[in-house]
Amino acid sequence: MRKKWDSKEERYFGIGIYKPKTEENVGSLWRTAYIYGASFIFIIDAKYKKKSTDVLKVWSKIPLFQFASIEAFLQTVPYSCKIIGIEMDKRAIPIKEFVHPERAVYLLGSENNGLTKELKNKCQELVILPGKESVNVAVAGSIAIFDRINKMEE
Repeated sequence: MRKKWDSKEERYFGIGIYKPKTEENVGSLWRTAYIYGASFIFIIDAKYKKKSTDVLKVWSKIPLFQFASIEAFLQTVPYSCKIIGIEMDKRAIPIKEFVHPERAVYLLGSENNGLTKELKNKCQELVILPGKESVNVAVAGSIAIFDRINKMEE
């Protein structure tokens, strides 16, 4: 007999930043990711140390993975999980039209340089947020997470 289950059991997401500019942005994104149900967060080509301002102790609730390189990150993307780049790019889909996949890894670039061409080419989808200029990376990640949870509610 085939088991029937809710498709919500097959959903998860992680979110991370390539070369984050500040540890405060990582901490802010980590807190938002925890509050809104992310499975993990990550950073690429950067280091992060636990902050005393982390009053929720998010470090104990969802993992932060630190990858030394793009290659190391790409080798660990879970099976059947799409990489979604959040980026100002002519190929990007406006977030209001974007359909979030069941399993996703959202990838943000640093405030200074965004995602590299290599990383953008590794993304299965690129999504652009509204606005004339880029927003803070932690804010961009929070908007992407908020959009996901609102669109995936059943």
